[in-house]
Amino acid sequence: MNRLFNSLYVILLVVCGAAWSAPQVVVDGEELDGVQVAATGVAVFRGIPFAEPPVGELRWQAPKPLSTNRAHRDTTKFAPACMQTPRILDWYRDLAETFGASRDVFEDLETSEDCLYLNIWTPRVDASSSLPVMVYVHGGSNNSGWAYEPNYHGHALAERGVVVVSIAYRLGVFGFLSHPDLDPENGLANFALWDQIAALEWVQRNIDKFGGDPGRVTVFGESAGAQDILALMATGRARGLIHGAILQSNAGFGIGGRAPASLEAEQQRGIETAKIFGFTGPGTLNKLREVSAEDLLEKYDAQFPHYYHSPATDGQLLTNGVWDAISEGDLLSVPLIIGTNADERYPSDATQLGKDDIQSAIKSSQFLNSPESYAAVIHDPDPANAVDRISTADGMQCPSQYLAANQSAAHDNGWVYYFSRIRDGSAGAEVRAYHGAELPYVFGSHDPWMTTTDTDWALAEQMMSYWIRFAKTGNPNSDSLPEWPAFRHPNGKTMEFANHAVQMPAQEPVLCRVFRETIGSR
Repeated sequence: MNRLFNSLYVILLVVCGAAWSAPQVVVDGEELDGVQVAATGVAVFRGIPFAEPPVGELRWQAPKPLSTNRAHRDTTKFAPACMQTPRILDWYRDLAETFGASRDVFEDLETSEDCLYLNIWTPRVDASSSLPVMVYVHGGSNNSGWAYEPNYHGHALAERGVVVVSIAYRLGVFGFLSHPDLDPENGLANFALWDQIAALEWVQRNIDKFGGDPGRVTVFGESAGAQDILALMATGRARGLIHGAILQSNAGFGIGGRAPASLEAEQQRGIETAKIFGFTGPGTLNKLREVSAEDLLEKYDAQFPHYYHSPATDGQLLTNGVWDAISEGDLLSVPLIIGTNADERYPSDATQLGKDDIQSAIKSSQFLNSPESYAAVIHDPDPANAVDRISTADGMQCPSQYLAANQSAAHDNGWVYYFSRIRDGSAGAEVRAYHGAELPYVFGSHDPWMTTTDTDWALAEQMMSYWIRFAKTGNPNSDSLPEWPAFRHPNGKTMEFANHAVQMPAQEPVLCRVFRETIGSR
């Protein structure tokens, strides 16, 4: 039984005196049996399959429609996570330890190659409700992470009138490999993206049964999840599936002329993976499909420990890179929120850095290698912060502003945020506004072991309100919230989430001007 992270939630229900009942929804002739929290009215359906298990000959194929049919399907427990190393689990344990909690607060993660499942939180199981839908795509560098990490549970958002869906997708070698022997009719690469499309198609067919409006689907994600959404926005297969997008801590993975992975490079990596097992010549792919998932993951990870898995130009889903889609006006014109955190890449060896490291960061940046960049950060009293500013501006912040400005210029529907809240106490000061720090605020899911004050809860209410308003209307603004203007160059305004939401001039104006000038000259 997968018990990961359920214990704290069960304790919370007992403390609150919540009682369970059993909501039921019929999907494709199957009766899905979920659970309902009487205290909130939110019905939860966990571990709903949206495709056939991608195992055996279906490994490295686009997902197939689910063919099994049961009279009743138990959807009260989360399904296993997709195959992965414990990298993200260890990260959570490290973070808990920093805040003084035991590493044991997180149990071991159950994984399986049979992992194409989604989870739903809904305030009303009523096909006539037509509530906005928010579909979450998790991060984890596309080689780790899972759909029900502790901060991704959708109870708090659902209580406020939206249907929340979190989806799984194949990771690492299972989701981003290719091979010359693959049949084009079943997909050549980007199997993780095919999974995400299959999940969104399932939402279109079925979410009305859970009270959702298939015509108002906002897809939101963080880090690699946001990268994947951006790639989906560049493929025609996503038209009609996505009506709004929220990209958290992303942009640089797909914007700015960074060359996307090619199909040929992915195929070559597939050949090299087969050689790990001694497979060459005819029948190589079939032999590779017979390797156990555990053995494949272990040996592949040892061979390619630092490979970053990203969407490839496969000629099917992606005929061009994301940057080309933006430049040519082929990106989906849906409303967009995009932003970054203040300390995305703050180095762990902060006390050991000096001015030479600042200069090195500028020289190694893709777009900010300029005397102006050096002048903008050299007087920062914390050299580590200066290095972080360069890295974050180059890879996330300035590309995010650029994309939002493009959207607003064409459609008046791009908004930028900047998350800078640092939790109280020494642990908060140590981790700062780290990569992923905004997630407990977006989901209203602060971990009980974190230092969480009334300020944090109030900020979470504001961020959830903006995100939900955006899902409802395609615009984050309402009369009850501080005004958040659409982002435009050259004097763009952002919404900074610090101790509270406040409208601010765009951050890093010098660095982002250098970025725009560099882009314009290429």
